[in-house]
Amino acid sequence: MVRTFFWATIVTILIVWGFLSSEAMALDLQMLGLRGGISDHRNEEDFTQYEGFATWNLLWSWNLASNWSLTTYIEANAGLLKGGGESGFVGSIGPGLNFTGFKDKISILMGVNPTVISKHTFGDEDLGGPIQFTSHIGIDLNFVRHCVIGYRFQHMSNFVFYDSNPGLNLHMIEIGYRF
Repeated sequence: MVRTFFWATIVTILIVWGFLSSEAMALDLQMLGLRGGISDHRNEEDFTQYEGFATWNLLWSWNLASNWSLTTYIEANAGLLKGGGESGFVGSIGPGLNFTGFKDKISILMGVNPTVISKHTFGDEDLGGPIQFTSHIGIDLNFVRHCVIGYRFQHMSNFVFYDSNPGLNLHMIEIGYRF
């Protein structure tokens, strides 16, 4: 498990570094934060997940009607997935869309991230394999300068790459610092 955690961490760092060092992408750090949550009760085991995250604005954005805007971003996460008395590394990176309105006080975010988990068996639950995909939708509130709190619903599954694909739904709460 330590070896898998080590390599998953190295791969995540290299992917993030590749995005950050690309002058063509011209990434702008948007937010750093912490997120944690619990699973719904559809799985054989109860899960919790804790992670640190960072988001960077991408080049594409549009002004919409009524003071709303649509921007694109990339997000990277690294953390711990626990269930069935066991725990493992979880890391992901991927694109998203951010609808922002009410003078930047409310944001609705959604995206899909390719995800790596260091173990796929947690007690009686087999998530299939180390490669997963995490889709999410959430809302962030920014009523205090630079401080963001939010809720996020996310679903992780392997898109039937493996024989077992129960999926995992998580309800996450986050706090972040927006630059």
